[in-house]
Amino acid sequence: MYCHSILRQPKHLRVAVAALLLVLAPMPLRATDNPELDEDQIKAGYLINFIRFVEWPERMFPSATSPITVCIVGDTPVASLVAEAAAGKVIGARAVHVRHPRASDDLHFCHLVFVDATEARSTERLLESLKGSAVLTVGESPGFAQSGGVINFFDQENKVRLEINPEAGGRAGLKISARLLAVSRLVNDKPKEATKP
Repeated sequence: MYCHSILRQPKHLRVAVAALLLVLAPMPLRATDNPELDEDQIKAGYLINFIRFVEWPERMFPSATSPITVCIVGDTPVASLVAEAAAGKVIGARAVHVRHPRASDDLHFCHLVFVDATEARSTERLLESLKGSAVLTVGESPGFAQSGGVINFFDQENKVRLEINPEAGGRAGLKISARLLAVSRLVNDKPKEATKP
């Protein structure tokens, strides 16, 4: 009955339910665990909830109530789902604003940047442009976290799972909750290829 009641709700409400489930769930969700949620909705729920489990340097906010800006890069349904879920939402004392910039834009105004798989070719340049910035970078392409991104979604046995590069998070000045680290696969930067003499 519970599943049927969710299915009758608007899509943005289902994303909000997904967000709540993700906060409470000890492990990442599978579409088969919650058939009313598709992969994009699960990812949107995670993106909203990362705000609860990551701490940014104070310098990133002019005041204690300054909004947090989530930027979605790429042509993906996740953008509208996150925008709908964030509408009117306040996390801590901060409202959540969602923007949809291009990969070529200056993204330093963002607190969280999600890079859709359609922008995989832009990943290296985008991550390089944000080097040294306190921006939580999230992707969904193979090797994203090993290339310097902080969090990457990957699929394993039809389950949306997370991998986190703690070194990249540290370089960005972000504090990632131990609770989030505990449900993620931890990865390191990929070794740089030795240059030939």
